[in-house]
Amino acid sequence: MVAVIRRFVVALLVVTLTTTAAQAQGAPAVNKCPQYHAALRKAGLPVEPFSQIMYRESRCVPGAIGWNYQPGASYKDCKRQVATLYKRCRAVRTYDSGLLQINSSWVSVTAQVCKSKFGNMTVLLQPECNLAVAAHLYKTSGIGHWRATSGPK
Repeated sequence: MVAVIRRFVVALLVVTLTTTAAQAQGAPAVNKCPQYHAALRKAGLPVEPFSQIMYRESRCVPGAIGWNYQPGASYKDCKRQVATLYKRCRAVRTYDSGLLQINSSWVSVTAQVCKSKFGNMTVLLQPECNLAVAAHLYKTSGIGHWRATSGPK
């Protein structure tokens, strides 16, 4: 429990320092990822909603991974280890990768869109691939894949 609280405090401190540094430089504290706006446009994604979704999903970190656990399970059911081993924990149902947190269930789409080996989901940690898969999902079925973070639209 102490380790969890320590990690939370460190994460909170990093966010606070980053926000304070941005404000000190005159930059407004907004919940967007302006450094990826050109890439969003290039991928064919609407910049405003996807910049906000990107911030909420990954805080603009391309290597972000989010774990989705089996019902009734949590991180406590898995030993701490590197991501490649951690995802094999029986408590982990699926995981989300990259800037727009593409779910691991999209293995076929990822291989096709990113022209990668089937099953290689690490390519989603590359912004170009992550945005290309997101664009494919958006064009085929809309913003609903991000419904939990996209607001009431």
